[in-house]
Amino acid sequence: MSTVPTARASDNPYQGPALRVDYSGPVEVANSQVRYTGEDRLTFFTANYLKDNLPELLPLRPAIDGWASRHGVHPRVLSHVVADYFAGRVPRGERLEFDEVARLAAAIDSVMEEEGDHPLAATRAIRATSEALGFSLRIPAELAQPRIGVSRLGGNPTLFGYFQPPWEIGETWAGGGAHGNTGSGLQNALDFIGGGAGWGDDTSQWWVASMQSGTVRVWSTCGMAIIHENGWVTDYYHLDNIQVSDMQPIDRDVRLSNYADNLDQATCTGGSSTGPHVHMSVTWNGDRVLVDESQIDFSAFSHHVGVGQYDSNCNTSWYTHFTVGQVCPFFRQLLNDAPTPTSVIFRDGFESGDTDGWNALVN
Repeated sequence: MSTVPTARASDNPYQGPALRVDYSGPVEVANSQVRYTGEDRLTFFTANYLKDNLPELLPLRPAIDGWASRHGVHPRVLSHVVADYFAGRVPRGERLEFDEVARLAAAIDSVMEEEGDHPLAATRAIRATSEALGFSLRIPAELAQPRIGVSRLGGNPTLFGYFQPPWEIGETWAGGGAHGNTGSGLQNALDFIGGGAGWGDDTSQWWVASMQSGTVRVWSTCGMAIIHENGWVTDYYHLDNIQVSDMQPIDRDVRLSNYADNLDQATCTGGSSTGPHVHMSVTWNGDRVLVDESQIDFSAFSHHVGVGQYDSNCNTSWYTHFTVGQVCPFFRQLLNDAPTPTSVIFRDGFESGDTDGWNALVN
């Protein structure tokens, strides 16, 4: 009989005064300046930017990088918002300060998602955040200029037979209900556990593994991302004992880390966690991707997104394992029996292997 491990969550929504979205003046931050693409993650180095422009924020670099990646907010923009928020203070990189970075990123992200393609989305997000949290903005004027070649492609990208589950082939884990990176918004994230360990228990037997080949970005001792082909990114949080290095090229099914056995390590750059697990999210071209069976699978199984956030009701939210069958959330029945990986990313009508149309879209 299958055991049911304790549910896990990474509930980090924006918490603070209401975000008023009523600005109608000129563009102060271009939408493309906020977009954080896969290419950006490989070419922009926050530490270097802070050294040259905002050296007082260097203690906050891990939190800026981690939350920028999870929320899809470019760290250059987030850094300036953080600097204005901390104006007159020199952060020391403490937990409470990391939580403030997380809150700022969540506020920007929540407004950006609400505003969609509105030409003032980024400006409204930054202004609503500053007004709600009571600080003045001194955003550099150059951020009002659009970035050349960076725009929202739109649509609903699909990806099948490319990613494996985020644990080693041959191991059986459990997965929870889909949710956004903040516990709200479009459900692009899933929480996975190898067993029902609680805080203080040994988690060294459970290895988070690379879901596909790519280049590693290590944001902190508890968070990292892998940048894959054609703008796809998988992000991982609540980690410990990371085995890979920043900018390291890796293959699929490589051990990345364990997930943390204590709350301080699991949330080393802020946020929350209800118990040991890995939080995994997917983005494409800087946008969240719904982790639903209609858009994406994980080679061994797909997930049917339920109602709202963290839905674990098996009548509305479930996994379909391709050899085991239907599995309820948090039942430890998700065997990673992913097949040999393909080197081709398919999208929409290109499952036949003809990727010419795909390449034309992304180049």
